[in-house]
Amino acid sequence: MKFVHVSDLHLLEPGAKAWGLDHAERVDRCLDDIVKWHGDAAFCVITGDLADRGEPAAYAWLRERLERFPIKTFLLIGNHDDPKAFGEAFPDQPRDANGFFQSRHRTEAGVFLFLDTYKGPTSEGRYCAARQAWLRGELERADGVPVWIFMHHPPFDVALPYMDRIKLDEAREFGEIVAGHSNIRHLFFGHIHRAAFIHWQGIPCTSLPALSSQVPLVAESVNSLYSLEPAMYGVVFIEDDKTIVHFDAGLDRKPAGERDG
Repeated sequence: MKFVHVSDLHLLEPGAKAWGLDHAERVDRCLDDIVKWHGDAAFCVITGDLADRGEPAAYAWLRERLERFPIKTFLLIGNHDDPKAFGEAFPDQPRDANGFFQSRHRTEAGVFLFLDTYKGPTSEGRYCAARQAWLRGELERADGVPVWIFMHHPPFDVALPYMDRIKLDEAREFGEIVAGHSNIRHLFFGHIHRAAFIHWQGIPCTSLPALSSQVPLVAESVNSLYSLEPAMYGVVFIEDDKTIVHFDAGLDRKPAGERDG
């Protein structure tokens, strides 16, 4: 089985730019690249920060663009999103019993859980008691079947001081919920605007560079808050005994020159 992971679009009003980048143009090119080279993917997951400031026009653009994207796509929200505007633009987006944008997708490979870590007009993430109860229930419901979890905010530090201050508030509680569930195969997240691999509580975890600007690994390496580094999307292969994650820098891919010598 194969699926695609994308994160942190930070869409603005069509035509607007941030940090010198046209985010809509980058998303458009990324989706075209996915269709061309990974059109056989079973589905695509976008792990939050769909809009940069929750702009209704950004969600309207994304809705229209995804109508022309032939791969089934699951959308999560992040701290830059506006749940009300998102829900109005995507009225069919599944919610849990408490109205949070949480859902499950069952396939022959196992269960995929999509979490809502939105807190409010702040950068930190929240996973309240109601959302925690939903996750407990879904993990019990999986009954040992392989599970893959998707969320925007990481529930752990990632050795980036700027991002570690704005991770999931309920990191300890989240860790307690997933502890002991050996059937959790992988956790995918966004938010940190970098490619990273973390092995946490026995669970492999992966993040992606944003499709927008990145967070520099060393803050002092650039004289701005964000850096311009290659964007990437994840191409994930699930096999019986392993999960393989590749990073495709499709927006920066170009032929190499002639080999010297």
